[in-house]
Amino acid sequence: MKHVYGEQCFARCTIFRWRRGYEAERVNIKDLPRPGQAHVLTNSATISVVDEIIRKNLRITTLETAVELSISKGTVHHIIHKMLGYGKVCAQWVPKHLSENQ
Repeated sequence: MKHVYGEQCFARCTIFRWRRGYEAERVNIKDLPRPGQAHVLTNSATISVVDEIIRKNLRITTLETAVELSISKGTVHHIIHKMLGYGKVCAQWVPKHLSENQ
């Protein structure tokens, strides 16, 4: 396999680990939760503050917002994209679902 796929090939131990999982009747291919894996905990106050900051300056970046609020960039990214539903269009934050008036 290494001859065909080169460096893109999975290691033998990874393939054997997958096989053991499937033999144990594991059918879900998603990662199992691991202890120590970071969880994104946000409250409504943080979400509303991020929304307010974005509405004041539509060209603000996630890093600038994270520095201003003293939270991680990943948390800000999660709030903006998953909870508020914003996306970047021409370097400005825009809601993904626009109303007819917008």
